[in-house]
Amino acid sequence: MAEILETLSTYIARIEKVQDQMKKPIVLSTDVTMPTLKDGDIEKVPIACLFNGVSMFYTVTVPPKTHVRTHSHDEDIFRYVVRGSLTINDSIQVNEGMWFLIRANTSYKIDTETGYTSIMGYRNSSACLSNQPGGKHLIDE
Repeated sequence: MAEILETLSTYIARIEKVQDQMKKPIVLSTDVTMPTLKDGDIEKVPIACLFNGVSMFYTVTVPPKTHVRTHSHDEDIFRYVVRGSLTINDSIQVNEGMWFLIRANTSYKIDTETGYTSIMGYRNSSACLSNQPGGKHLIDE
């Protein structure tokens, strides 16, 4: 087994090597093969997304039996499912521990029977919009 000193530059270089696996409009973690770093019994698998300019991260909790209507974003949207599961466009199953990437301007909808919690990232140039009129959220201050 080879050895590597993982730095930001080696991390980026390894992710750049798998970008040909990420050309679909919706990419799942299971679509991308990334070498695993091993440290004894601990394994670290890089998330194969380059988060250039992402500065707004949220923990998103969606209750069971929720339907998110068909929509799109003007930027790539990343989510890592921490708990639960969801289905994208009636056929793409995403389970706990998986991540997915929705490419910019790709229409999609989400359904969940179990509910789910995910980590989600947006860039500065985008807004985190609500489904409510005007896209505004209520805030608990």
